[in-house]
Formats: sequence, C-alpha cells, structure tokens
Amino acid sequence: MSEQQQNWSRKSLDELVEYYIDHIHPKFLADSTHIDQPYPTAKWLREHGYSGIRYTLREHHDRTFTEFIHEDVGDEILQTENRGSAVETTQPRFDIEHEPTEAAVDAYFTRREDRELLAKSTLASRRSRFRTWIETYRHNHGTDALLEHADDTDKKATERHRSREVLDDIADNLGSDQSRLNFVADVRPVYSWLTDEGYLVFNPLDGVESEYGWERPDADNQSLQATDVQQLLAAAETPAETLLVTALPGWGLRPSEVAQLHVSQFALDGDDPHIAFEERKNGPGTVAIHYGVNTVSDRIDQLADANDWQGYLFPSPTDSRTHVHSDTITNRFKRLAERAEVSVDGRVATPRTARRFWYTTYSSAMVDIRAEMDDIADEQGAQSGTVVWEQYLSEADRRRRRRQAMATKLAESFEKQR
Repeated sequence: MSEQQQNWSRKSLDELVEYYIDHIHPKFLADSTHIDQPYPTAKWLREHGYSGIRYTLREHHDRTFTEFIHEDVGDEILQTENRGSAVETTQPRFDIEHEPTEAAVDAYFTRREDRELLAKSTLASRRSRFRTWIETYRHNHGTDALLEHADDTDKKATERHRSREVLDDIADNLGSDQSRLNFVADVRPVYSWLTDEGYLVFNPLDGVESEYGWERPDADNQSLQATDVQQLLAAAETPAETLLVTALPGWGLRPSEVAQLHVSQFALDGDDPHIAFEERKNGPGTVAIHYGVNTVSDRIDQLADANDWQGYLFPSPTDSRTHVHSDTITNRFKRLAERAEVSVDGRVATPRTARRFWYTTYSSAMVDIRAEMDDIADEQGAQSGTVVWEQYLSEADRRRRRRQAMATKLAESFEKQR
C-alpha cells in the first residue's frame, strides 16, 4: 500500500508510532536536503504523501505532530549516527559521572533491548526521559550518584526530597498534566527495576503523583462501573461477546490486543491462568486471568469446529488466516454497550472506559493491600506498611496477594464468570 493509500484514521496511536518509526523516519533520514532538522516538517510530510498523519493525530488523538514526536515516538529516535542514509537509531550511554549508577542504568536498558521486553517506541521514550531526569538531577544537586543516595533507608526522606525538587523543575517545563504523568510513568520503572535488582534499597518515586494535583483529561478518567459490567455481561448473546466483555474490563487489554488474541497465548490450567504476550506496550509480558477461564474455553470450543480455524479468538470474517482489526473490536463493544444501554458521562461506553475500569479496580485492590500491610507493620513494630511490602515479602508473596485482592474486587462485577 502506498503512502497516499494509507487509511490513517483507522490506525491506532500505537500503529501510527510503529508506522512512523518503520517507514516515515527512515525515509526522512535518507533525505539529505533536510539534514539540519530532527523530524519532518508539515511541508515535507505533504510533499511525500504523509500529510494524513498530522490530520489524524489532531482529529482522532488530540495531539500535534510535534507532541507525537516528543511524547509518543520519543526523542531518542531522533538521535542517529549520521544523516543522509536510512540508519539504525543509536542507543548511547547516559554519560553518568558516577560509574556504578551508569553501569546499573545501562544494564536496565540493555536487558530490555536485548530481550525485546518493550516496544521500540516505548524504549526510546523511556531512554529520552530518563536522560532528562539524570541531567536535571545532576544540575540541581551537583551529582548523579543515584545509587549512593538510595542505598540506606536512613537516606529515604532526604532522597525523596531531592527527587521531588528534580521533578518540580522538569514538570515546570512540560506543557500539560498528561505530559507530567507520562514522564513519571517512564522514569519510575527504571527506579523500580534498580530496587528489585538490589541496586537501591527504596524507590524515591513511589506514590509521587499523589503529592501533585495533576489530572488526566476527563475522557481518560471516565470508567465503567461494576453495574455497567454486569449489564454488558447480561446483554452478551454469544461466546464472542462474553469474551469481549471479559477481555476489555476484566483483563484490561487494549482493542488491538483483543483483536490479535490467539489460542497459543493462553495458559488455562493450574493455579496461575494467564495470557502471554511477546511484546506489550507499557505493560508486563503476561496478564493474569482472574476471571474468564471458562469463557475462553467456550470460545475455543465454538471455533474449533471450523475446518479452517487458525487459532485466532476473533478471526477475520473475510480471511480465516488472520484476525479482525482493532477498530472492529471497538465497534463491536460499542454496539454491545448500546444494546445494554451502558453509557459513561452521557456517551456510549468504549473500550477505553472498559480498560480504565480494570485500572480503577486494581488501584482499589492495592489500597486494600496497603491497609493490610499497615496493620502488619503496627503489630510487628515495622517502620511502615511499605517497608513490610517491599522488604519482608517475596515477589511470589506479593504477586499472590495482588491476585487475591484483584479476584475479590472483580467478583463484584463478574461474579461466577471464572
């Protein structure tokens, strides 16, 4: 398909990022007449048949092309070894003066790059934002020895204060609360990994958003309620529709992930049913199935009777060798919501409001867990519930408690759907 034939409006934001990295950016790099520009201008996009991406970003994703480049694609993708040829983007070291910190941060990004644990666009964005974090930290405090400042719990209060000073400066230079939240979402996982691997004793960015008045756009904050999920399940007339409701609010999947679900991804036996993903944007490689094992089995049984079934749980009606488009999942969910008379803020429910339900439920479950940890801390004389959670429970124990808490919360909506 040529650039001029691209159906831009049908592409999700993730698909636009992928298309830009795989097609537009290499072609722009090869254009030696724009060697001083880091990314395409509106004129260049128009001349090369890509003008549709700017319109789609503005009308369907509420962002400018410049915001798309810096916040979604990531500044790191703009750094190349040379211009004038389509080259691979480089992933330079962070120029951290404190060598142990440099080695530890390098290990985080190298591992994710080598094992392909993150989408390329996510990895590039995270590198760029963490570089900004390091540079600002060094400018403010005269050092970038992150490991030295978080190697003892006695330093926790001081280092949390240092980190908030850094975040204050960075936040002042970002144009929206959404941008600030996205920045923290990219920096904190690096700290979390460093903590989990034993480089740090604590994560100074834990719970940082609660100390600021940042808010996401209203559209992102709207969520289905438990009664909405019950209405959707009651209105579902086929195994496919029941699976649709289970996968979106019950598993927290994106429409594109639901569209591509394949029988080979599911592990349904044992005490840990889950879905495995080779690559998942901003998320774990596996997703726990708290509810829906029988729903998946029913859908597989229904499809297995077809001689030409290729294993996709939502096969394309026109080509059995592949799956439906993500827009098809969105449209099917909205039609089901209309039939179930489920609306959010006066408008028909969407997959985004369903995914938000999962996050809201998870947050509520974590509040319950923190309260339980605080009770344990009081009984045992520990410093806080956070200390109990991070230092006295194994990862297996933490995971088990998260699963139990989520199962309890989801039971209010899905009841006996397991």
